[in-house]
Amino acid sequence: MLATLRSIAESVSQQANLDSALACFVTMVKEAMQTQCCSIYFADYSQDNFVLMATEGLNPDAVGKFRIGFTEGLVGLVAQREEAINIAFAKSHPRFKLSPEVNEEGYNAFLSVPVVHQKKVLGVIVVQQKMARVFSQDEESFLITLSAQLASQLAHAEIKEVLRQDESSHQTSVLKGVSSAPGISIGHAFVVIPKVNFKSIELEKESDVNEQRRLFTQAVSATRKEFNTLSMTLSDSIPHEALAVFDVYQQLLDAKSLGHNVEMELQQGWCAKSALKIVIERLIAQFNAMQDPYIKERAVDVKDIGLRVLHHLVNTEFAIKDYPPNTILIAHTLTPAMLAEVPNDRLVGVVSINGSANSHASILTRAMGVPAIWGIEDIPLLQLNSKPMILDAFSGRLYISPSQMLIDEYTELQHQDNLLNNRFLAEQNFTAVTLDGEHISLLLNAGLELNTQQNSAHICDGVGLYRTEAWFMQKGQFPSQSEQETWYREVLNSYYPNPVVMRTLDIGGDKVLDYFNITEENPFLGWRGIRISLDHPELFLDQLKAMLKANIGLGNLKIMLPMISGTEEVDESLALFEQAYFELNEQYPEQTIERPDIGIMLEVPSSVFMLADWSKKVDFCSVGSNDLTQYLLAVDRSNARVAELFNPYHPAVLRVLNKVARECQQCELPFSLCGELGGDPEGAILLIAMGYRRLSMNLSSLNKVKWVLRRLHVSEMEALLKECLAQSSAKQVLRLTRSFMIEHELGNLFYTPK
Repeated sequence: MLATLRSIAESVSQQANLDSALACFVTMVKEAMQTQCCSIYFADYSQDNFVLMATEGLNPDAVGKFRIGFTEGLVGLVAQREEAINIAFAKSHPRFKLSPEVNEEGYNAFLSVPVVHQKKVLGVIVVQQKMARVFSQDEESFLITLSAQLASQLAHAEIKEVLRQDESSHQTSVLKGVSSAPGISIGHAFVVIPKVNFKSIELEKESDVNEQRRLFTQAVSATRKEFNTLSMTLSDSIPHEALAVFDVYQQLLDAKSLGHNVEMELQQGWCAKSALKIVIERLIAQFNAMQDPYIKERAVDVKDIGLRVLHHLVNTEFAIKDYPPNTILIAHTLTPAMLAEVPNDRLVGVVSINGSANSHASILTRAMGVPAIWGIEDIPLLQLNSKPMILDAFSGRLYISPSQMLIDEYTELQHQDNLLNNRFLAEQNFTAVTLDGEHISLLLNAGLELNTQQNSAHICDGVGLYRTEAWFMQKGQFPSQSEQETWYREVLNSYYPNPVVMRTLDIGGDKVLDYFNITEENPFLGWRGIRISLDHPELFLDQLKAMLKANIGLGNLKIMLPMISGTEEVDESLALFEQAYFELNEQYPEQTIERPDIGIMLEVPSSVFMLADWSKKVDFCSVGSNDLTQYLLAVDRSNARVAELFNPYHPAVLRVLNKVARECQQCELPFSLCGELGGDPEGAILLIAMGYRRLSMNLSSLNKVKWVLRRLHVSEMEALLKECLAQSSAKQVLRLTRSFMIEHELGNLFYTPK
């Protein structure tokens, strides 16, 4: 059964378009289940009905024409319940609806399952049989498994088809993601070459056969050189007979085998990538169909060769491309290196297929003030390259090939957004004081864009979080103590006399160093933060000494320890700090080495319940609301599939933050918050009501939050908080905060999507 499932999935994925994929699907399912009819309906949300998209057993003329409402018939019932229906006499069911146009009168047995992708019903699969019987549990399980396995594949195929149709009809496509860094961008897509696979290649025709032949020949030549290099590299370390595999690979690349087959497809008008895709997938299917295990294994070799040739084809195609003005960068998974490669004056927006609005890469885009959306549907990236588009990072929408009317509308929205930002800028040099005279310290989360942040040092009250790992991530090796000292000194000088809270090295999770690779199955619950520093005291001591020396004569340094989860970590960290402090005093007796405040980040739920104990050991604490939310809600904040579940307005998160504020006040322990929540005006309002008076945020958020706070009373915020803490869902909390903002004439901060 597993082999059958895999065979159906592979065959469907190899089809050129949605219609052929669905036709292949119903044919193979009918054959596999040995039934007399298989059909698939797709949901059309624009008309609130299902349309028959493919069938093997019903009237073929009804395909694309027959529709049934979302609440009609057994098809509608399956979608409503989102579960399988298995009955022997379909006509006896009260929801049965006879539809003569599809010719299903002769069928009695009925088994149907919904096709669900990311909580959305995409369609319904139906198998029918003339003999009245209940399908077996195995048959039902098979269809359910097949539906789950192919849901994302069919969603992917549907998106590809929509993009293809819109391109030919010059219509606008709209894709939905999760809003991250707010704003609007109008520009052209630049696709970062994805991890190449044949799934990402769309079948396309090209009229210039000679040019396509040249590209293919060039890619094969590059692949040959690659195999030669690999063979030479391994020749001294593996037996000679094992190197024979490279001879086999070279033979497969010969004109008489792979080349001949590709040439035939080129003559049919396919482009080089498409021709290669057709040939390789056909060969893989042929090998997989063999019974002999040895021959079957050759499918792996064929796929490897094909991917290597494809990689060289795509690289050749992209090598000549430059970043256009108004670049909207599109990547499968965004990395800081990708952002760094785009000139600042050309980057206007970012779209990432993987990841979420709360990943560290997303935080980077907010720090840069670049509109971004994440977790968009799995789309054929290469099909988007160079297309004009509008990125609406307020509502999380991506418009592909927008009409001139839409461009004009969003140009006006950009203008209105700029006017609002000008109002924030007009008050950037004022202090953040509420209408009832309460001063709020607004600090920066810094370390990502050093120059921009230092130029804006005069508008903030210091730095509440300096990410020292950002510089480590840009280096090719661990920086020396001397290099770190120079760098830290520059930072401390830039914000003097305001305080700078420097977080010790916080790598792991989704923050990796190329020269210190950490591979874990669950990195967010693994070796990260202070755990790495304590396991490598030589690195930790170097960093602490560099910080202490950089602070000589300035005295505005504070040191913060990340990812503290137990008392032992606090004690070990403080002991290493004392060692660094003692050794420096011995080494530089003529210098006055100041002892900075040492604090901890509250990111792990256990830390919340240890505050009373730790308040006797440390000088301050700062809540890292991003990770605290992640761990409280058990949501990987870099996983697009669960991005919607990550919500710092969840009542549990708000109640924990409120508990931290109360306990810190009781213990007389200075406290602050340096997560993304503080950079959201609504979040800042709730935090101030809890008692937080020091909020650290990205530069792009600081002026907006300051502007809002100067128009409110703390007493009003406290009344709002009381209501919010009594709610049972994030949706209810956000409804209250939204109403509050509108009541206080701050509704213009909200963007209403078209």
